[in-house]
Amino acid sequence: MEKEIKKKQIPSGKKKVKKKNIKKKTLQKFNYHVIFFAVVIVLFIFAIIKFLVWNKGESSGYDPDEITTEFDVETMDHIQPMESSRLEGAVDDGITSILCLGNSPFADNKGEGGLADALAKEVNGVAYDGSFAGSFQTLYKETFDEAYKPDGLSLYPVVEAICTGDFSLVEHVANTMTETEIETVNMLKSLDYKTIDMLVIMYDLSDYRHNRPLYSATDPNDLITWTGSLNASLELLEKTYPHIRTVVLSTPACGITVDGFYLDGDKQNLGNGTLPDYLNYQMNVILANGVSYIDNYYGVITVENKDQYLRDEYHLNEAGIQAIADRFGYFFGVEE
Repeated sequence: MEKEIKKKQIPSGKKKVKKKNIKKKTLQKFNYHVIFFAVVIVLFIFAIIKFLVWNKGESSGYDPDEITTEFDVETMDHIQPMESSRLEGAVDDGITSILCLGNSPFADNKGEGGLADALAKEVNGVAYDGSFAGSFQTLYKETFDEAYKPDGLSLYPVVEAICTGDFSLVEHVANTMTETEIETVNMLKSLDYKTIDMLVIMYDLSDYRHNRPLYSATDPNDLITWTGSLNASLELLEKTYPHIRTVVLSTPACGITVDGFYLDGDKQNLGNGTLPDYLNYQMNVILANGVSYIDNYYGVITVENKDQYLRDEYHLNEAGIQAIADRFGYFFGVEE
Protein backbone atom coordinates (compact mmCIF):
# COMPACT_ATOMS: atom_id res chain seq x y z
CA MET A 1 0.00 0.00 0.00
CA GLU A 2 2.75 2.34 0.83
CA LYS A 3 4.43 1.53 -2.43
CA GLU A 4 1.28 2.45 -4.31
CA ILE A 5 1.04 5.71 -2.41
CA LYS A 6 4.67 6.47 -3.20
CA LYS A 7 4.03 5.89 -6.88
CA LYS A 8 1.10 8.31 -6.86
CA GLN A 9 2.92 11.01 -4.93
CA ILE A 10 4.65 13.57 -7.17
CA PRO A 11 6.91 16.09 -5.55
CA SER A 12 5.32 19.50 -5.76
CA GLY A 13 8.68 21.24 -6.50
CA LYS A 14 9.12 19.35 -9.72
CA LYS A 15 5.82 20.67 -11.13
CA LYS A 16 6.83 24.20 -10.34
CA VAL A 17 10.12 23.83 -12.25
CA LYS A 18 8.33 22.68 -15.40
CA LYS A 19 5.92 25.62 -15.31
CA LYS A 20 8.77 28.04 -14.88
CA ASN A 21 10.69 26.57 -17.84
CA ILE A 22 7.65 26.71 -20.11
CA LYS A 23 6.97 30.28 -19.12
CA LYS A 24 10.60 31.21 -19.70
CA LYS A 25 10.73 29.62 -23.15
CA THR A 26 7.49 31.32 -24.16
CA LEU A 27 8.84 34.66 -23.00
CA GLN A 28 12.10 34.19 -24.93
CA LYS A 29 10.14 33.19 -28.02
CA PHE A 30 7.97 36.27 -27.64
CA ASN A 31 11.01 38.53 -27.18
CA TYR A 32 12.69 37.20 -30.34
CA HIS A 33 9.59 37.82 -32.41
CA VAL A 34 9.22 41.33 -31.03
CA ILE A 35 12.86 42.11 -31.73
CA PHE A 36 12.66 40.65 -35.22
CA PHE A 37 9.55 42.57 -36.15
CA ALA A 38 10.92 45.72 -34.55
CA VAL A 39 14.07 45.46 -36.68
CA VAL A 40 12.00 44.83 -39.82
CA ILE A 41 9.81 47.85 -39.07
CA VAL A 42 12.85 50.06 -38.43
CA LEU A 43 14.48 48.93 -41.69
CA PHE A 44 11.24 49.47 -43.57
CA ILE A 45 10.85 52.98 -42.18
CA PHE A 46 14.51 53.71 -42.97
CA ALA A 47 14.04 52.46 -46.55
CA ILE A 48 10.92 54.61 -46.99
CA ILE A 49 12.76 57.68 -45.74
CA LYS A 50 15.75 57.05 -48.03
CA PHE A 51 13.46 56.52 -51.01
CA LEU A 52 11.57 59.74 -50.33
CA VAL A 53 14.83 61.68 -49.96
CA TRP A 54 16.25 60.13 -53.14
CA ASN A 55 13.04 60.72 -55.05
CA LYS A 56 12.97 64.33 -53.99
CA GLY A 57 16.60 64.87 -55.05
CA GLU A 58 18.60 68.08 -54.72
CA SER A 59 18.34 71.23 -56.76
CA SER A 60 21.06 71.44 -59.44
CA GLY A 61 20.39 75.10 -60.07
CA TYR A 62 19.46 74.37 -63.68
CA ASP A 63 16.96 76.78 -65.16
CA PRO A 64 15.55 75.53 -68.50
CA ASP A 65 14.48 79.07 -69.38
CA GLU A 66 17.90 80.60 -68.79
CA ILE A 67 19.76 81.78 -71.88
CA THR A 68 23.51 81.41 -71.51
CA THR A 69 26.58 80.90 -73.66
CA GLU A 70 28.75 79.65 -70.81
CA PHE A 71 29.64 76.21 -72.15
CA ASP A 72 32.92 74.36 -72.07
CA VAL A 73 33.83 74.06 -75.73
CA GLU A 74 37.21 72.81 -76.85
CA THR A 75 38.61 75.12 -79.51
CA MET A 76 40.78 73.90 -82.37
CA ASP A 77 43.57 76.48 -82.05
CA HIS A 78 46.97 75.26 -83.21
CA ILE A 79 50.08 77.40 -82.89
CA GLN A 80 53.08 76.06 -84.79
CA PRO A 81 56.46 77.06 -83.34
CA MET A 82 58.69 78.86 -85.83
CA GLU A 83 62.01 77.10 -86.41
CA SER A 84 65.01 79.40 -86.54
CA SER A 85 66.39 77.53 -89.57
CA ARG A 86 63.45 78.77 -91.63
CA LEU A 87 64.49 82.39 -91.15
CA GLU A 88 67.49 82.07 -93.47
CA GLY A 89 67.22 84.56 -96.30
CA ALA A 90 64.75 86.76 -94.47
CA VAL A 91 65.41 90.49 -94.10
CA ASP A 92 64.95 91.86 -90.59
CA ASP A 93 63.96 95.49 -91.02
CA GLY A 94 62.88 95.84 -87.39
CA ILE A 95 59.21 96.02 -88.32
CA THR A 96 56.70 93.19 -87.95
CA SER A 97 54.97 93.11 -91.32
CA ILE A 98 51.71 91.21 -91.88
CA LEU A 99 50.24 90.38 -95.28
CA CYS A 100 46.51 89.58 -95.16
CA LEU A 101 44.75 87.50 -97.81
CA GLY A 102 41.05 86.66 -97.97
CA ASN A 103 37.70 88.29 -98.68
CA SER A 104 35.09 90.26 -96.72
CA PRO A 105 36.55 90.04 -93.17
CA PHE A 106 39.48 92.12 -94.46
CA ALA A 107 38.01 93.70 -97.58
CA ASP A 108 35.00 95.29 -95.86
CA ASN A 109 37.37 97.87 -94.39
CA LYS A 110 40.86 98.16 -95.82
CA GLY A 111 41.77 101.26 -93.89
CA GLU A 112 42.25 102.27 -90.29
CA GLY A 113 39.90 100.36 -88.02
CA GLY A 114 39.71 97.39 -90.36
CA LEU A 115 40.72 93.86 -89.40
CA ALA A 116 44.17 94.01 -91.03
CA ASP A 117 44.91 97.23 -89.16
CA ALA A 118 43.66 95.72 -85.89
CA LEU A 119 45.91 92.65 -86.28
CA ALA A 120 48.93 94.86 -86.96
CA LYS A 121 48.31 96.83 -83.78
CA GLU A 122 48.40 93.61 -81.76
CA VAL A 123 52.01 93.01 -82.85
CA ASN A 124 53.05 96.69 -83.04
CA GLY A 125 53.60 96.23 -86.74
CA VAL A 126 52.21 97.14 -90.13
CA ALA A 127 49.65 95.34 -92.27
CA TYR A 128 49.28 94.99 -96.03
CA ASP A 129 45.73 94.12 -97.03
CA GLY A 130 45.77 91.86 -100.09
CA SER A 131 42.14 90.77 -99.81
CA PHE A 132 39.50 90.90 -102.54
CA ALA A 133 35.82 91.43 -101.81
CA GLY A 134 33.56 88.81 -103.33
CA SER A 135 36.34 86.29 -103.87
CA PHE A 136 36.37 82.67 -102.73
CA GLN A 137 38.94 80.34 -101.26
CA THR A 138 38.05 77.78 -103.94
CA LEU A 139 37.90 78.02 -107.71
CA TYR A 140 34.56 77.63 -109.44
CA LYS A 141 36.15 76.08 -112.53
CA GLU A 142 39.36 74.10 -112.86
CA THR A 143 40.70 76.38 -115.60
CA PHE A 144 40.14 80.11 -115.81
CA ASP A 145 37.02 81.13 -117.68
CA GLU A 146 36.38 84.73 -118.72
CA ALA A 147 32.71 84.13 -117.91
CA TYR A 148 33.63 83.71 -114.26
CA LYS A 149 36.34 86.27 -113.55
CA PRO A 150 36.22 86.11 -109.71
CA ASP A 151 38.20 82.85 -109.97
CA GLY A 152 41.23 84.94 -110.90
CA LEU A 153 41.18 86.56 -107.45
CA SER A 154 40.66 83.39 -105.42
CA LEU A 155 43.26 82.18 -102.95
CA TYR A 156 45.49 80.02 -105.13
CA PRO A 157 45.81 82.39 -108.12
CA VAL A 158 46.79 85.20 -105.73
CA VAL A 159 49.28 83.00 -103.86
CA GLU A 160 50.72 81.75 -107.14
CA ALA A 161 51.22 85.33 -108.32
CA ILE A 162 52.94 86.23 -105.05
CA CYS A 163 55.25 83.21 -105.23
CA THR A 164 56.11 83.35 -108.95
CA GLY A 165 55.97 87.11 -109.52
CA ASP A 166 53.58 86.58 -112.45
CA PHE A 167 50.56 88.79 -111.74
CA SER A 168 49.18 88.72 -115.27
CA LEU A 169 45.97 86.81 -114.47
CA VAL A 170 45.28 88.63 -111.19
CA GLU A 171 45.96 92.00 -112.82
CA HIS A 172 43.79 91.16 -115.82
CA VAL A 173 40.81 90.37 -113.58
CA ALA A 174 41.37 93.37 -111.30
CA ASN A 175 41.38 95.73 -114.30
CA THR A 176 37.82 94.64 -115.09
CA MET A 177 36.66 95.53 -111.58
CA THR A 178 36.98 98.59 -109.35
CA GLU A 179 39.85 100.86 -108.47
CA THR A 180 40.13 99.08 -105.11
CA GLU A 181 41.06 95.75 -106.75
CA ILE A 182 43.59 97.48 -109.02
CA GLU A 183 45.25 99.21 -106.05
CA THR A 184 45.40 95.94 -104.15
CA VAL A 185 47.16 94.16 -107.02
CA ASN A 186 49.64 97.02 -107.43
CA MET A 187 50.42 96.83 -103.72
CA LEU A 188 51.00 93.06 -103.91
CA LYS A 189 53.31 93.54 -106.91
CA SER A 190 55.41 96.15 -105.09
CA LEU A 191 56.02 94.25 -101.84
CA ASP A 192 59.43 92.91 -100.89
CA TYR A 193 58.35 89.50 -99.59
CA LYS A 194 61.67 88.93 -97.86
CA THR A 195 60.58 91.55 -95.34
CA ILE A 196 57.15 90.00 -94.68
CA ASP A 197 57.04 88.25 -91.31
CA MET A 198 53.50 86.88 -91.20
CA LEU A 199 50.86 85.96 -93.73
CA VAL A 200 47.29 85.76 -92.40
CA ILE A 201 44.53 84.04 -94.40
CA MET A 202 40.84 84.47 -93.58
CA TYR A 203 37.75 83.79 -95.66
CA ASP A 204 34.10 84.17 -94.72
CA LEU A 205 31.32 81.61 -95.30
CA SER A 206 31.11 82.17 -99.06
CA ASP A 207 32.46 78.72 -100.00
CA TYR A 208 30.14 77.02 -97.50
CA ARG A 209 27.11 79.06 -98.56
CA HIS A 210 27.71 78.33 -102.26
CA ASN A 211 28.14 74.59 -101.74
CA ARG A 212 31.77 74.42 -102.83
CA PRO A 213 33.08 70.83 -102.46
CA LEU A 214 34.97 69.93 -99.30
CA TYR A 215 37.66 67.70 -100.76
CA SER A 216 38.67 65.40 -103.59
CA ALA A 217 39.22 61.71 -102.93
CA THR A 218 41.83 61.53 -105.69
CA ASP A 219 43.60 64.92 -105.71
CA PRO A 220 44.60 66.65 -102.44
CA ASN A 221 45.34 69.83 -104.42
CA ASP A 222 42.09 70.02 -106.37
CA LEU A 223 41.54 73.78 -106.54
CA ILE A 224 37.77 73.58 -106.81
CA THR A 225 37.63 72.02 -103.33
CA TRP A 226 37.88 73.69 -99.94
CA THR A 227 40.82 71.60 -98.77
CA GLY A 228 42.57 71.39 -102.12
CA SER A 229 42.80 75.14 -102.67
CA LEU A 230 44.14 75.68 -99.16
CA ASN A 231 46.57 72.76 -99.30
CA ALA A 232 48.04 73.81 -102.66
CA SER A 233 48.38 77.42 -101.48
CA LEU A 234 50.11 76.52 -98.21
CA GLU A 235 52.49 74.12 -99.91
CA LEU A 236 53.54 76.79 -102.42
CA LEU A 237 53.94 79.46 -99.75
CA GLU A 238 56.00 77.23 -97.46
CA LYS A 239 58.23 76.20 -100.36
CA THR A 240 58.77 79.73 -101.70
CA TYR A 241 58.84 81.78 -98.49
CA PRO A 242 59.69 79.48 -95.55
CA HIS A 243 60.60 82.49 -93.42
CA ILE A 244 56.99 83.79 -93.48
CA ARG A 245 54.88 82.55 -90.59
CA THR A 246 51.51 81.57 -92.03
CA VAL A 247 48.39 81.81 -89.84
CA VAL A 248 44.92 80.74 -90.94
CA LEU A 249 41.97 82.33 -89.17
CA SER A 250 38.80 80.26 -89.31
CA THR A 251 35.53 81.76 -90.41
CA PRO A 252 33.27 82.91 -87.57
CA ALA A 253 29.61 81.98 -87.23
CA CYS A 254 26.93 84.03 -88.93
CA GLY A 255 23.15 84.30 -89.09
CA ILE A 256 22.00 84.33 -92.72
CA THR A 257 22.89 83.08 -96.18
CA VAL A 258 22.89 85.21 -99.31
CA ASP A 259 19.21 84.45 -99.73
CA GLY A 260 18.25 85.72 -96.29
CA PHE A 261 17.82 82.17 -95.01
CA TYR A 262 18.59 81.75 -91.30
CA LEU A 263 21.73 79.72 -90.83
CA ASP A 264 22.94 77.63 -87.92
CA GLY A 265 26.20 76.26 -89.24
CA ASP A 266 26.34 73.66 -86.50
CA LYS A 267 23.26 71.91 -87.86
CA GLN A 268 22.56 72.90 -91.44
CA ASN A 269 24.11 71.11 -94.39
CA LEU A 270 23.78 73.27 -97.47
CA GLY A 271 25.10 70.60 -99.82
CA ASN A 272 28.59 69.52 -98.81
CA GLY A 273 28.46 69.28 -95.03
CA THR A 274 27.85 71.46 -92.00
CA LEU A 275 30.18 74.33 -91.21
CA PRO A 276 32.03 72.26 -88.55
CA ASP A 277 32.75 69.78 -91.36
CA TYR A 278 34.47 72.57 -93.30
CA LEU A 279 36.40 73.59 -90.20
CA ASN A 280 37.50 70.04 -89.40
CA TYR A 281 38.75 69.44 -92.94
CA GLN A 282 40.49 72.81 -92.83
CA MET A 283 42.17 71.81 -89.59
CA ASN A 284 43.50 68.60 -91.17
CA VAL A 285 45.19 70.67 -93.88
CA ILE A 286 46.66 72.99 -91.26
CA LEU A 287 48.23 70.11 -89.36
CA ALA A 288 49.54 68.49 -92.53
CA ASN A 289 51.32 71.71 -93.56
CA GLY A 290 52.61 72.72 -90.14
CA VAL A 291 51.11 76.21 -90.03
CA SER A 292 49.15 77.98 -87.31
CA TYR A 293 45.40 78.13 -86.92
CA ILE A 294 43.09 80.27 -84.80
CA ASP A 295 39.56 78.99 -84.24
CA ASN A 296 37.15 81.92 -84.47
CA TYR A 297 34.03 79.75 -84.82
CA TYR A 298 34.15 78.20 -81.36
CA GLY A 299 36.67 80.56 -79.81
CA VAL A 300 35.34 84.01 -80.72
CA ILE A 301 32.11 84.52 -82.69
CA THR A 302 29.71 81.65 -82.13
CA VAL A 303 26.12 80.96 -83.11
CA GLU A 304 25.08 82.03 -79.60
CA ASN A 305 26.91 85.38 -79.37
CA LYS A 306 26.99 86.44 -83.04
CA ASP A 307 24.54 89.32 -82.48
CA GLN A 308 27.22 91.14 -80.48
CA TYR A 309 29.85 90.96 -83.21
CA LEU A 310 28.08 91.06 -86.57
CA ARG A 311 26.19 93.66 -88.52
CA ASP A 312 23.37 92.35 -90.71
CA GLU A 313 24.09 88.99 -89.07
CA TYR A 314 26.97 88.36 -91.45
CA HIS A 315 29.71 90.98 -91.67
CA LEU A 316 31.99 91.92 -88.77
CA ASN A 317 31.14 95.05 -86.83
CA GLU A 318 33.72 96.99 -84.77
CA ALA A 319 33.29 94.67 -81.79
CA GLY A 320 33.72 91.63 -84.04
CA ILE A 321 36.91 93.00 -85.56
CA GLN A 322 38.34 93.70 -82.14
CA ALA A 323 37.29 90.30 -80.77
CA ILE A 324 39.16 88.49 -83.55
CA ALA A 325 42.15 90.81 -83.17
CA ASP A 326 42.21 90.19 -79.41
CA ARG A 327 42.39 86.43 -79.95
CA PHE A 328 45.15 86.92 -82.51
CA GLY A 329 46.95 89.10 -79.99
CA TYR A 330 46.53 86.44 -77.30
CA PHE A 331 48.74 84.11 -79.34
CA PHE A 332 51.04 86.47 -81.20
CA GLY A 333 50.75 89.88 -79.52
CA VAL A 334 53.60 91.73 -77.85
CA GLU A 335 53.50 93.56 -74.56
CA GLU A 336 53.65 97.30 -74.91
